[in-house]
Amino acid sequence: MTSGSPVLDKNDATWIVRRGPASSSCVSFESRNYPGDLLRHYDYRLHRQPMDGTAQFRADATFCPQTGKSGTGTSFASYNYPTRHLRHYNLNLCTASNGGSNAWDSATSWAGDVSWAVTSPWAP
Repeated sequence: MTSGSPVLDKNDATWIVRRGPASSSCVSFESRNYPGDLLRHYDYRLHRQPMDGTAQFRADATFCPQTGKSGTGTSFASYNYPTRHLRHYNLNLCTASNGGSNAWDSATSWAGDVSWAVTSPWAP
């Protein structure tokens, strides 16, 4: 993504931070291009889905900010699986623990992969 990227791509790459639907001390991420759609974890992967109002969805779409595990930035722990954090791994976004049976749980680069730099949005 660059400043010269198409507007549609910038909108797709922009997420609005909202109050967490399962906890007001946590957050959710609403799609800029698809209002009402939130990032939700399911089977360890993150998906954009419309809010269905269930308690399960609210928990799956809530992430609790913490000091970045790398010592910088912000890490986001899953509300309903607090040892799992948002991680980019092999061009995917998942919830990962620091070590475990899944490839994305690898301890290699885990702290850096779960530490995010919160920046200005690509789209207003």
